[in-house]
Amino acid sequence: MIKNRIFSLLLVVLMLIAASVTVNKALFGRSLADNSASEAIEACKAQPVEILARDETVIHTADVPGTISGYAGPVALDIRISGGKISEITPLPNAESPSFFDRATVVLTNWRGKTPDEALEMKVDAVSGATYSSAAIITNVNAGLDYYTGAVSRPTGSAPWKIWVALAVTLCACILPLFVKSKSYHNVQLAANVLVLGFWCGQFLDYALILKYISGGFTWPVGLIAIAMLAAAFIYPLFGHPEHYCTHICPLGSAQQLAAQICRYKVKMSPKVLKGLDWFRKILWAALMLLLWTDCLDGWMDLELFQAFQFESASWWIIGAASLFVVLSVVITRPYCRFVCPTGSLFKRSENIG
Repeated sequence: MIKNRIFSLLLVVLMLIAASVTVNKALFGRSLADNSASEAIEACKAQPVEILARDETVIHTADVPGTISGYAGPVALDIRISGGKISEITPLPNAESPSFFDRATVVLTNWRGKTPDEALEMKVDAVSGATYSSAAIITNVNAGLDYYTGAVSRPTGSAPWKIWVALAVTLCACILPLFVKSKSYHNVQLAANVLVLGFWCGQFLDYALILKYISGGFTWPVGLIAIAMLAAAFIYPLFGHPEHYCTHICPLGSAQQLAAQICRYKVKMSPKVLKGLDWFRKILWAALMLLLWTDCLDGWMDLELFQAFQFESASWWIIGAASLFVVLSVVITRPYCRFVCPTGSLFKRSENIG
């Protein structure tokens, strides 16, 4: 049995590596393609401040001291100063998940029309649901302006305290269920998963992030959360704890489990229906993997229903679909997890049960 699970895990890892190479054109932080955008960033490093005209300057933050990475890697910016005021801030290509980074870029307009000194005095808050990407933007803008004005860079190595709270909740979900079997504790953990990991911090595993970890590696300290979650998803099953991530950590899975306790009545489905739904999940997963391997319509990764937790920027249909599955879970046990979830299907395949 353990040999079969190890084989399944290795097979899934190879499948993910192939998908990462195809979609992101990178592996373990090494680019596998002639990336002109990366070359442009490297070129900026030789000259962080570029004078375009007498009253126009561009600050390239790619090699400015004091910058930090976002969720999945470096977040480089071009800060254009015209007539002594910031006219535009442009993010350069990066490895952040597009759905998260798009909502983080709303902070860019805060500095427009300000002088560098005025901008440095501003307090700009990170965007809820895109904390790491927006915090990186804010810090890197300040670092770039500090460099431009000749000021001493501020200490920027500390991580947002939300990261440490999310890490604590994740570690509790990884470790305590192995020893604590109390239903009351389990419900408290499920609620923490939904409120802290889901709505507050936006921490979960999905295809987009897993492939980015493979292609670009981890960043400190948010990478600790990802490593803990990945261990629960892929390593725990090898030691007799199947589906640990799905049943003890995943915010959407936790929301469905909590909703299931509202009503004792559950819809009884015949074995034939259950088998049909299970085959639907397997076929859907196979089709989506094929789209990744052929580099066709890989945008589906940013449409997984976990995005609904970031309701301020998620599309209405994602919020509606996620809400529908949570409502259905009142009378059907974890319907999204059991019959649809592509990420859950990936974990099942690695456990040799899907």
